[in-house]
Amino acid sequence: MKKIVFCVAALVFLLVLSVPSFASAAQKLIQPVNNAYITAGYLNAKYEQRFGFKHYGWDLTSSSGSRAVWASGSGTVLATGYDNVLGNTVIVKYPDAYIHSTGKTRDLVFRYNHLDSIAVSKGTRVTKDSRLGNYGNTGKYSTGAHLHFEIDTDTVYYQYSPTLASSSNIIKAGTAGTVLSPRSVLYTKVSDPDNQSIWIVGDGYQSSSEDDLPFIN
Repeated sequence: MKKIVFCVAALVFLLVLSVPSFASAAQKLIQPVNNAYITAGYLNAKYEQRFGFKHYGWDLTSSSGSRAVWASGSGTVLATGYDNVLGNTVIVKYPDAYIHSTGKTRDLVFRYNHLDSIAVSKGTRVTKDSRLGNYGNTGKYSTGAHLHFEIDTDTVYYQYSPTLASSSNIIKAGTAGTVLSPRSVLYTKVSDPDNQSIWIVGDGYQSSSEDDLPFIN
């Protein structure tokens, strides 16, 4: 009888080990400026023609006058500081982020540049209600107050960006193979307290449907 009980217990233990874990659910990441204009789009041809290099992210400004930059979801700040080329910089890792263009879930890194001020530090745990700072006009490549940000699937070499041809003190010269378009990832959260909206400026530096993000409440 003891032998039978032991065998049953061992079988139950093995079955428990074989059940997949669903401890971490995918999170839907929202836009970092609540009421935003896209002033320069992802890999925009007109932008490259004017400035001479590819644009691997979005440039955003606010339609409401607020320059607050918010975290897009739950994550951890990996680095902050003043980059000699891209100005005040914050890098955040967002685990288990849902990529709506592919239906896949991955850990993602966001690099935020040209900030006027930084409100977080390395190691800070953030949520979508955490203000990372205010966008500004800092750095060598900034031509006016705005937020430039990039989304990357490489969470190991998170400081490496294809934007730079040579490395700076914080952001290093990287390759483009792991970078995603913000349109593939972001959502617009239309409910309180965020009440988000997003538009393109319409001057040719954005694709005509680049502001077509899915809504969430």
